[in-house]
Amino acid sequence: MSGRKSVRKNPWVPLIVVIVVLAVAAVGYSVAQRNRAAAPVAGLKIGLLPITDGLPFFVAQQNGYFAAEKVDVELMNFKSAVERDAALQAGQTDGQVADLVASAAILNGGTPVKVGSISLGVTPDEGRIAILASPKSNITKVDDLKGVEIAISPNSLIEYSVDRMLTAKGFTAAQIKKSVVPAIPVRLQMLVGDQIKAASLPDPLATLAQNQGAHLIIDDSKGENISQSVILLRSDAVDQKTEALKRMFRAYNKAVAEINAKPDAYRDLLVAKAGLPAELKGSYKVDHFSTAQVPTKDQVQKVVDWMVTKGLLKTPVSYDALVTTKFAPVSSGK
Repeated sequence: MSGRKSVRKNPWVPLIVVIVVLAVAAVGYSVAQRNRAAAPVAGLKIGLLPITDGLPFFVAQQNGYFAAEKVDVELMNFKSAVERDAALQAGQTDGQVADLVASAAILNGGTPVKVGSISLGVTPDEGRIAILASPKSNITKVDDLKGVEIAISPNSLIEYSVDRMLTAKGFTAAQIKKSVVPAIPVRLQMLVGDQIKAASLPDPLATLAQNQGAHLIIDDSKGENISQSVILLRSDAVDQKTEALKRMFRAYNKAVAEINAKPDAYRDLLVAKAGLPAELKGSYKVDHFSTAQVPTKDQVQKVVDWMVTKGLLKTPVSYDALVTTKFAPVSSGK
């Protein structure tokens, strides 16, 4: 028998080694996560019009939510959709608040873009569009609009919504008459001044028109969810500035929660930045916003079908070509 003493192995050693390895790995992962969160990312430029749809961006900027997410978001203000779209197409902005009609047209025109989220319109009561009659007209119900010219902005979400609302009420294409008045403030002035019999307006100007005597005939706040404004992104930003956009949408969702919790706290900001007429400051019902989510296939397809019928698209646009789910889930479509 050997004179060496046998060495008894400690059965706990392997387990202790595993625990130590896992602890080190967890610490390393936590440090890596913190480093990623603190690491600088590419800045973003977002184009906005002075409309209520952009309120979460203004709140996120004012309340420091972008800064808290360590992402530099420059909000670029434009006076018209034409200027806004031109900046996106030229690569001067990474994204913008637009609508599905404009988004499909931009993609079809050769600029690679993706819808990253709905802005207003996850539910029918978000982002109301209305058809109103002038104060002295004898139009009091929907059927009275048959054959009556309705002032619209052509080839737009407004025109799409008018067609959808009226065909849902049994109107034929021949019974839907339109006149072109592109500028929304001019439509409002002509309507309340009885220069036109009917017009389609989005809120808050639809509410202002009602306050000034116009008659609400129909709107899209009930029933089928017709209209969506969206956050449209350049495809190169989606691919190359993914982390920055993820941070931006986290800040956006914080702003949405803040607006919904304290809507009255942001009336001054609505007036200063988002186009709310000062005379509505004390009475306007601030829109409910939903957290980021993309439109459904059905919502996109109906817009595309309408645009094809109108001759606004050279070729149909597919859902996958227009929408990305990198930053938000698909809406329930209610």
